[in-house]
Amino acid sequence: MKFSFRFIFIAVICLLALPLTARAQPASGPVAGVYENFTVGKGSGDLEGMRVVIIPAGGGYHAMVQVAHGGAGDPKPEFVPATVSGTNVQFSVGEKKYTGTISVAGLRLKDPEGETLVLKRRPCATLFR
Repeated sequence: MKFSFRFIFIAVICLLALPLTARAQPASGPVAGVYENFTVGKGSGDLEGMRVVIIPAGGGYHAMVQVAHGGAGDPKPEFVPATVSGTNVQFSVGEKKYTGTISVAGLRLKDPEGETLVLKRRPCATLFR
């Protein structure tokens, strides 16, 4: 009796979880994640680059964006709504609108000036270092 109850319980949990996992993972991998290309200048020690964290929330997606143009500390994060369609993402920070494509390796963004930025996917734990 105990074995059959456990089997039925696990089967029900799996059936309930299946639609959630199928919807959350596009064919190329998950959209949500940490993407960055931060570098530290060898001579100056200034931080340069960009970090984008795509977060599913409230039935949609949001992006936490940090842009570093030089300086010793972390840049102020901007939390903005993001539009995700498949592996394509769009978001605006102030007057600047970014569009990009997400892959398993990272995020390829185009900034308003038409320049392409390649942000590598990082483990989520890097956000808290």
